[in-house]
Formats: sequence, C-alpha cells, structure tokens
Amino acid sequence: MMLITIRPGPVLHIWRDGEAFAEVPLTHGAALALLADLATAIRGAG
Repeated sequence: MMLITIRPGPVLHIWRDGEAFAEVPLTHGAALALLADLATAIRGAG
C-alpha cells in the first residue's frame, strides 16, 4: 500500500508499506497547487 502526505516544510512524503520511500521538498505554491488538483480530482470522481 502507498500513502502520500504533505508535512510542514512543505515536504511531500511517499510511504510504501509503512516505510518512508521518498521525500520531495515543495514550494508553498506547489503544495497549494497539488492540493487544488487533488480536490478537483476527488470532486470529479464523485
């Protein structure tokens, strides 16, 4: 199973089977754009 989190920094963390797999530093603008894209995708899936 994979899980993606955005933590303070902001830093995108990717987890695979409970273990940290990757960390990607983001600008604040990139973090907000990612969240907006996710919200749009979720809204369209319903």
